[in-house]
Amino acid sequence: MDMRRVVRQGLIGGLTLSLIVAVGMFQVFDGRKVIDPYLSAGYALILWVPILFGYRATRQVVPDGAERRPASSTDILAGAIAGAITGLLLGLVVVITALKPDIRNSFLYLSPVMVEKFSYGGTHWLGAGILTAAGAVLGAFGGAMDLIPTTVKRILATVAATLIGFNFAELVVGDILRSAGQNTLDRWIYSSTRGINPLAAVVLSVIAVALRLGLRGRSGGLRERFGNGDNERTDNGKRMRYLVIAVVALAAGAWLPNLFGLYLNEVLSNVGLFILLGLGLNIVVGYAGLLDLGYVAFFAVGAYTTAILTSPASPALAPELAFFASLPWVLVMAAIAGLIIGTPVIRMRGDYLAIVTLGFGEIIRIAFLSDWMKPITGGAQGILRIGFFPGESRGGIILQWGMALAVIGIIALIVGLLRWNSSRISASGLTDIPEYHKPTTYALLVVGLVLTVGGFIKPDFATWVIPGIHPPSMFRIILVFVALAAFVSWRLRDSRVGRSWMAIREDEQIAQSMGINIVTTKLLAFVMGAMLASLGGALFAVKLGSIYPHSFEIIQSIIILVVVIVGGMGSIKGVMIGAVVLIGILGGPTQPGLLREFGEFKLLIYGVILVWMMLKRPEGLWPEARRAQELHQDEMSQDAWLQAGESAAEGVSG
Repeated sequence: MDMRRVVRQGLIGGLTLSLIVAVGMFQVFDGRKVIDPYLSAGYALILWVPILFGYRATRQVVPDGAERRPASSTDILAGAIAGAITGLLLGLVVVITALKPDIRNSFLYLSPVMVEKFSYGGTHWLGAGILTAAGAVLGAFGGAMDLIPTTVKRILATVAATLIGFNFAELVVGDILRSAGQNTLDRWIYSSTRGINPLAAVVLSVIAVALRLGLRGRSGGLRERFGNGDNERTDNGKRMRYLVIAVVALAAGAWLPNLFGLYLNEVLSNVGLFILLGLGLNIVVGYAGLLDLGYVAFFAVGAYTTAILTSPASPALAPELAFFASLPWVLVMAAIAGLIIGTPVIRMRGDYLAIVTLGFGEIIRIAFLSDWMKPITGGAQGILRIGFFPGESRGGIILQWGMALAVIGIIALIVGLLRWNSSRISASGLTDIPEYHKPTTYALLVVGLVLTVGGFIKPDFATWVIPGIHPPSMFRIILVFVALAAFVSWRLRDSRVGRSWMAIREDEQIAQSMGINIVTTKLLAFVMGAMLASLGGALFAVKLGSIYPHSFEIIQSIIILVVVIVGGMGSIKGVMIGAVVLIGILGGPTQPGLLREFGEFKLLIYGVILVWMMLKRPEGLWPEARRAQELHQDEMSQDAWLQAGESAAEGVSG
């Protein structure tokens, strides 16, 4: 037993537990029941700490190629000691709070109510003793993890994940059940306090364990089929599967708002906006490797351009254009902003680039706030009545289906012509481009021609009115923009420009020596990222109906960057996962999330997640294959060295 390690882990666990109580996380979550009435989310939040650090006190760090020490009963003792120290430190906090009430001047949540709760009906000294004993028991359980059979550990993890998941997702599950008319099932699962009923907890746990054990061994095949393999870009079958999944996901997303109430639809809309912004920043940071901390400037340019062009209350210029008529101008202004910001910083790298772009982001926000631009941007009063419908007192988006179908027809014509041209080149025998299926090509050309002509002949045959205050409709239009941005990002990634961005990200000097125009390529990254951000700003403006300079604080840029980092830089799927996890579950800086209890602690949790990601999974939750290989190059080299040594040893023995 390494006593120094045991004590160190116990002290870290005690400080963690004390911090959870001192900042008020325990008190806030204690009002939410996990299993009603036996277990609250507050106690669930602190129970895992002694278990975790009891396990860490006995965890074996085994270098590659070394033998693992067999687990023994001393691990239980080591875990118990670490857990006892963890509980003892929290007990000391309770005692100090009881003896020194003035500590509330610094820590408001260390109140007499907290002391009474942890005294368990006795004195604070008795409470400290109970906390120490409970910590020892839980720490012993953590220390015994290596002695527990793997199947049992999987069952315990599945039960815990099921109960926590159903509890924190009760808004989602409840909305789905009620929209499906299953009010009886909703009341059977959740109590009046929205905690899980004990019988429902048992049944759900049994079902989850049965599914986990029944599906064991099949996840590897799914990962191999849909994972990021080395031949992802050359396997047409895999590309087709991804395309089918994308179409199904888009259709499901369009139908999803029907299941949820207004609050969850608002959360979905915010997630969609941050996905759109994250996809734009992913081009700048993930593809080109340019650390841009002033990305919110492009977001603000798109929002203010839309406001000026669509609002009748615009101070200086009020053409009162429709939303879609203003989009080309929004993209032009974003491209100009990208050139203005990108040109001065084009020779900078790393920290210097981040600092200068951070300055540009603040300059643009302060300029919109200043009296100098007040005749155009409205200053601190902002711009109201954005995207208002003619003759009505509400704002939003008017979509003419005829014009939309004409745009789809033009896209189909372009794709069909490209496929037809590729078939001609292939038939000439000059290249090895595969000849595309001719009926599909002709069908694209015919359908595209019909939609284009019909749309321009009757552009307003049907109109879709999207009020900005109606979250389900706004989410659907945001979903369309997200799909377009994802498609553009996907095509750019494997294009000549995308490969140039990645070459610059890896080594700028080598990329330049290979003939890549560094200036043009970097500017193109800024411009493309700015255009996608401006689309997010345009949707944000019509969604709220009014904008103010304080909506574009620098914290917005930081959160968008965190979404990209946590999801996986350079990965489109990673950006989506990062937005769902951070914005959908925790919430944005000013946006609500699924877990409303995390509202005042979200920035603290962001910091913890970032530290953990940098230490344990720097490539992100769903990384791009090439990026993951780059970050784990040393591990791959070491594995290759070990395999070569084993092969040489086998050759000598043979």
